[in-house]
Amino acid sequence: MAKNLEITILAENTVEKRKLLAEHGLSFYFKYNGKEYLFDTGQGEVLFSNAKKMGIDLEKIDTVFLSHGHDDHTGGLKKLLEINPQVRVFAHSEIFLPKYKKVESELEFIGTELVESEIKNFEAAETAIAAAAGIYNTGEIPARRKTYLNPRYVVKREGKEITDPFNDDTSLYIETESGIVILLGCSHKGVKNIINEIKAEIGDRKIAAILGGMHLKRASRESIADLIDYFKEIDFELLAPVHCTGREAAVKFKEAFAERVQLASVGDRFEF
Repeated sequence: MAKNLEITILAENTVEKRKLLAEHGLSFYFKYNGKEYLFDTGQGEVLFSNAKKMGIDLEKIDTVFLSHGHDDHTGGLKKLLEINPQVRVFAHSEIFLPKYKKVESELEFIGTELVESEIKNFEAAETAIAAAAGIYNTGEIPARRKTYLNPRYVVKREGKEITDPFNDDTSLYIETESGIVILLGCSHKGVKNIINEIKAEIGDRKIAAILGGMHLKRASRESIADLIDYFKEIDFELLAPVHCTGREAAVKFKEAFAERVQLASVGDRFEF
């Protein structure tokens, strides 16, 4: 069976194509071996409009993969379930925990309003697992807390407010003829931690592409430079830093890797 992959950005922070819309969020639509999938659903404000304008029928989606429980990645799921109630939803079970962001002295709710019982076909992705032939979910990423923990993000667990350990932060990696393609949501667990875990699973196989959010908007220049050095060790063909990566980091990546980096936006398509 051929392992051809086509990815389209349905929701992202920027847009350069007429009649399409942007929002702070992320959603990748992808076709793989005859089936159609979503990786995240954005806030849900632009998902359905953009899909219609690009000729994508969301009622045909086989599986939705959710990278974590923040509303800029899960917001479109409720409406999607209304038009496609049998769709399989694949995510870590902690996406349903109440999640917050510290804004000055207040906590702003940024979690999902959905509960697991509202989803007919929910599959928990707690550990690394093949979600479909050639599509793998990382499950929970093991990582030392000092390498990723951010006190701005809070989760309520058993009535207590704690810094979010992001157990639910998962990514996808997909086998293609070009090599492994990695899809990142926000990389709250740390880009290097995530890719190192994937490398441990795939061995010496080539990483062809890395697409997604890397949560570097507030990162230091030293951290960005360190990540550039890390990427230099990967013989990738495409790096598409989007969503929460931040402009400074994305531009630095472009300067370092030239044509191998695409500053992608809503409506862009990639084939592998």
